[in-house]
Amino acid sequence: MKTKVIVAVLLLLFGWAFVETGQLADLASRFVRPPVKTTERQVEIVEQTPEYRLVKHPLGETRVPLRPQRIVSLTNSATDSLCALGVKPVLITMSLRLDSRTPYLAEQLADIPKLRYGEAVDLEAVLAAKPDLIFAGTSRDGRLYNQLSKIAPTVCVASSTAADREIRLLDVGETIGMASEAQQRLDQYYEHVATAREQLAVQTAGQPVSFLRFRRNTCVIYTRTTMFGPLLFDQLQLTPDPEMPQVMTGGGWDVLSVERLSKLRSEYIFMVVDRDSEIYLGRVSDTPIWKNIPAAEKGQVHRVASGTWLSGDGVLGCEAIIDDVIHGATKGQGTDANK
Repeated sequence: MKTKVIVAVLLLLFGWAFVETGQLADLASRFVRPPVKTTERQVEIVEQTPEYRLVKHPLGETRVPLRPQRIVSLTNSATDSLCALGVKPVLITMSLRLDSRTPYLAEQLADIPKLRYGEAVDLEAVLAAKPDLIFAGTSRDGRLYNQLSKIAPTVCVASSTAADREIRLLDVGETIGMASEAQQRLDQYYEHVATAREQLAVQTAGQPVSFLRFRRNTCVIYTRTTMFGPLLFDQLQLTPDPEMPQVMTGGGWDVLSVERLSKLRSEYIFMVVDRDSEIYLGRVSDTPIWKNIPAAEKGQVHRVASGTWLSGDGVLGCEAIIDDVIHGATKGQGTDANK
């Protein structure tokens, strides 16, 4: 009875008492995406001559110089992969706040010109960079593929959204003639995963883990099939929150109402808080429901950097996430978030 009263009060407090079940389901559906299976390689070398290699990719075939020297990267996965191979692009795109989008790459990207990610690419800036190769995505950049190809050879790779974030390294490596180096670096990554998995098995002892994001004055939980879900729950073999199986087996992410938030049994919570939801988080975290979540009771709620967890699209990003998880599991703090 006491819990029901608390929930009712909180519904009024947050203005959710006016949201019907159907409306909440409709709201949740807007945040849910079907699982994306993109573990297959996206790049294939179909021909190689003394002057170029012919690269087949999702949007066509492109003649790429054998050793490109001036690479423009318009996608996070390519930027991450290039940095992992020790290759510095001459121009990259960064979304949100330029200084914090990918904090784990801040040092490597410090002196590289950056374009703000948006609906349109600044084609004049790309042209001015004098690239001999452009890496682009398949959604926004795909619409500009023909225009980009007139500037320089353009290879498109899809943004990694499922269990293949690290595989893009092989695609980028093969495209630029560093296939063996890419495989070696990927092997190092898998060794890192294996070591972390053993360590976390001892530290977390099978206790449930969840990742939350406070955005637009809502709280959403990500599933095991989205973005870093396969990394956390498949590669690292962490245990998803048992009270929310429908969330952890579905695609995308799901909105948590007050009632569903009260059902969380996570012993560890990693969360990102968007700037527009700081006040909302303060209200939620001051409620009995939040304080009764095991992770909150034990001081095991860890804020992590959105630029790493939401944009860490590659080997280096995955390793940064792993380091955050290990740090949090030992009751440390994640990387400073949203600064």
